[in-house]
Amino acid sequence: MQKEKLFNKLKQKGIFWSYSKELTYEKAGDKLFIEYLLKYGDFDDLILAFELYPREYIKGVWKETLKDDKRFIKLNLMIARLFFGMDVESSYFKEVKNARLEKLKMFAS
Repeated sequence: MQKEKLFNKLKQKGIFWSYSKELTYEKAGDKLFIEYLLKYGDFDDLILAFELYPREYIKGVWKETLKDDKRFIKLNLMIARLFFGMDVESSYFKEVKNARLEKLKMFAS
């Protein structure tokens, strides 16, 4: 299975460092795998991901987990333009509210 092979390649690179060493593709699931692949994968890995998964599925994961993370503005700009054909500037990502951060703030108060 190519998905599992790509997962193991990224795992060997240490991309899933914060997770158990026993983490497998099945345990991680597609969403977590794609999120980390988008954040830390090589360009060739990203291209392969778009061959393995439907573009709309990857875009959904990107919107939900990465798009509003201001630490990744340059990466989001590249992904939006190259892989999703969006005509946006970096200011587009600076204006987006971080949904995860807002949830954490809500739980903290």
